[in-house]
Amino acid sequence: MSAPASAPAGFWPRYAAWSLDAAAVAAATTVIGAGQWLALAESARRAYTAMAARTAEVMADAVLDDLSFGGFAQRLIADPALHAAATTTVTALTALVFGWILAFALLGAVYELGFVLSPWQATPGKRALRLRVTGMDGQALDLGRIALRYFGGSLSWLSLNIGHLLAMAKPEHRALHDRLAGARVVRDGDPRMPLWGWAWVLLQLSATLFAMVRLFGAMQATMDTAVYQAGGL
Repeated sequence: MSAPASAPAGFWPRYAAWSLDAAAVAAATTVIGAGQWLALAESARRAYTAMAARTAEVMADAVLDDLSFGGFAQRLIADPALHAAATTTVTALTALVFGWILAFALLGAVYELGFVLSPWQATPGKRALRLRVTGMDGQALDLGRIALRYFGGSLSWLSLNIGHLLAMAKPEHRALHDRLAGARVVRDGDPRMPLWGWAWVLLQLSATLFAMVRLFGAMQATMDTAVYQAGGL
């Protein structure tokens, strides 16, 4: 029996579509604010380097004074220079991360509202997966309901993605923000995920693991350099 013309879109096609859109919006966010993000990233890098260097100095002094781990920890806690460097690091990282997220969310709102309000009823990512956003009656959403659906997604993020995981629930596959807006996402044609969609998801997983390894490696290298320069080894 042939698949229905339009069926509720499952979780993975929806995720693949969302991540395609997120990649496009993230790239635009990064390019548009490149100067600001680079300045904040450099500030965070300098602060982390200073924090690592001061930690290494305290460590070297603790070794020379033959302190126990408890004594070393007490020196770290009481060191004002280390506190200042740590505060600067956290401040710079917070400004970078939350500033970028805010810009991403605002640009994403324009992107989502514009495309879903269009005759496509879908963002480019959704269109690539043959998905459409509709009301429960199959009709297009108005601007207010599209906005409610988009900003309602923040509740899903705040619930540690439990709201998004509702899209796994059969038969409707409606996430929390769909339910808030009286909406659903349907897929025209075969409801199954195409092979290229699975390849895209796998690429994201691989890229995430690679980035984490590189980040931890860079942080460890900075600390190792600081310890060496402080004469701790």
